Amino acid sequence: MEFLLYLSPQSTEIYQMISRRIRVVENTPICRKYDIYGWFDATKKTMNICTDRIVSRDNVKYYINETLLHESVHLAQYCKNKSLTPLKISSSNMNLSNRRKQDVESAVKLIGPHIRQVEMEAFWMEDKPNEVKYVVKKYCF
Repeated sequence: MEFLLYLSPQSTEIYQMISRRIRVVENTPICRKYDIYGWFDATKKTMNICTDRIVSRDNVKYYINETLLHESVHLAQYCKNKSLTPLKISSSNMNLSNRRKQDVESAVKLIGPHIRQVEMEAFWMEDKPNEVKYVVKKYCF
C-alpha cells in the first residue's frame, strides 16, 4: 500500500494498532465516487485511504497522515458505542480553522446533519496523534 510510505513514526504506530482491528484499504470505488481523502465504513469495518487523490496534491505526507488520523478517530467513535457516535468532546474545546469548519459542512452535506459532531471531533483531532492514539486504545483495545 502506497500510503504507508508517507506515514510519520506516530502514524505508523497508530496504523499498526488499527490494522489489527480493521481492514485498511487503498483507492476503493468510494474514493472515485466522492471528493474525499478517506472513509471509515463501520458496516464493513474498513478504513479507506484515497491515496491517488491525495498524491495529486501538494504536501502529500501531511495529508496522508492527517487522513489516517482523522479516520482513526472515526474508528474510536465506532468502538465506543458500536455505532459512529461522538466521543462527547465539548464543542467549546474544539477550535477549528475556517478551512476545517468548511470541511465539516462538506461532510454534513454529503452524509447529513447527524454527522456534524462526529466530523468536528475527527477534524479537530486529526493533527493530534497522541490524542488519537489515546482514544483508539481506550475505546478499541
